[in-house]
Amino acid sequence: MRAKILSLDALEKELAKLRAAGRRIVLCHGVFDLLHPGHILHFKAARERGDVLVVTVTPDCYINKGPGRPTFPQRWRLESIAALEVVDFVALNEWPTAVETIQKLRPSVYAKGSEYANPSDDLTGKIVDERRAVEAYGGEVVFTSEVTFSSSNLINRHFTRFSPQTEQYLAEFRSRHPAKGVLDVFGRFSDLDVLVVGEAILDQYCYCHPLGKVPKETIIAARSISDENFAGGSLAIANHLAGFCRSVTLVTTLGVDTRWDDFIRSKLRPNVKLRAVRRPDVMMITKRRYVEATFLVKLFEIQAVPDAPLTPAAEADVLEILDEELPRHPFVLVADYGHGLLTERLRAAVCASNRFVAVNTQTNSANYGFNTATKYGRSDYICLHEGELKLSLRVQYGEIPELGRRLRDLTRARVLTVTRGPFGSLTILEDGSIIETPAFASRTVDRVGAGDAYFAITALCVYGKEPPDVVGFIGNCVGSLAVEIVCNREPIDPIALKKFIMATLA
Repeated sequence: MRAKILSLDALEKELAKLRAAGRRIVLCHGVFDLLHPGHILHFKAARERGDVLVVTVTPDCYINKGPGRPTFPQRWRLESIAALEVVDFVALNEWPTAVETIQKLRPSVYAKGSEYANPSDDLTGKIVDERRAVEAYGGEVVFTSEVTFSSSNLINRHFTRFSPQTEQYLAEFRSRHPAKGVLDVFGRFSDLDVLVVGEAILDQYCYCHPLGKVPKETIIAARSISDENFAGGSLAIANHLAGFCRSVTLVTTLGVDTRWDDFIRSKLRPNVKLRAVRRPDVMMITKRRYVEATFLVKLFEIQAVPDAPLTPAAEADVLEILDEELPRHPFVLVADYGHGLLTERLRAAVCASNRFVAVNTQTNSANYGFNTATKYGRSDYICLHEGELKLSLRVQYGEIPELGRRLRDLTRARVLTVTRGPFGSLTILEDGSIIETPAFASRTVDRVGAGDAYFAITALCVYGKEPPDVVGFIGNCVGSLAVEIVCNREPIDPIALKKFIMATLA
């Protein structure tokens, strides 16, 4: 069995010999997380199209089908397939898709299941690229018509990693909202032009290895390994939204130091329009975290943040931009990190507009207790975590649902969401009703930026007047993906989110 498992390079050489001997090679490719009768029938049907059957397997690092996936690690998946008599060779793919593998192995036939026969049914759209790769050298794409099973459905039923309470929630949610209906939500945002207002933040990770106490000082030393910079704050929020909307206009400020300008523009998605006012009195807002490299444990943070609001001249420049942009956008999202951009005049301008206004006022060590949602006179949607909820009400203790109702009544927001980390989220409506959604994350790599991602996508859903339980479900799916991304290394990918939703609701 193990002799069938080859590296792609070794497999390429082996197939070249077989091809020279006149053998017809068939390639199947996929995740194969749970090997089931549908896969075996597919392999048998594919084998009938040629003389040698090769199966390539998606590696663990490129699988984003939902919480806890893959259920079975790549080694087990390789060995399970290699144990089948009908399969001649198995290899682990080296890329997210099969395109490069097809170009490398050049099979005579590339076989896919019948569910890929209609390209519009493929969420990734990669079947079109794969067909082009095969036909470029004269190969053939075939679709087997054997009976199909859903691996995700079988895994959800028999190998779930969710608690019984979460399983019950999902069963009830599936009965009300089939996966296709949830996915249709995103199509309603594709023509939307969004306005984002908020501080641009440069997140820096200094990866290091702790060494221990310095002999003659009462400090801990660490060996520097590498640095990584991220476009955070409103920059990250704009990027999240840009994956789902037609365009995003970002109104923000940059520091007097211009050395980060090219980096910031290079990190923004092409459909993000940056309208930035330069602050002559401060440097770029920077949050530098020292991070233990192996487990991403944060050791220390140094912030370079302004300790003053905008100068009158800068405030006037931002207000002029808002006067231009607010009438052009039906939806404005305010990401208020409490670092001086959102002055009283600017808040009033946003609230006085007849636009849909979504607000997130973040609490951090530089503004603790000062930056609360009650500063905004009007908003349609407020999103904050439970600590920010308590600070907004100046209440240390109390039940979160009741506190959420109090803040919603106080701010008169149409919808208020409270995120609770591993405890999921609460959505409070105008009539006081509460929708609770459990968390779906099974692995947390980094929590930085997850709240921004949740806020951005749920704000779209609330603007679109989607059912509140759908808002909570989509938001927690977004959060589950976001905590597996290091800081703001990449925005939420729409395809990854859709695959996550499909797998969770299968």
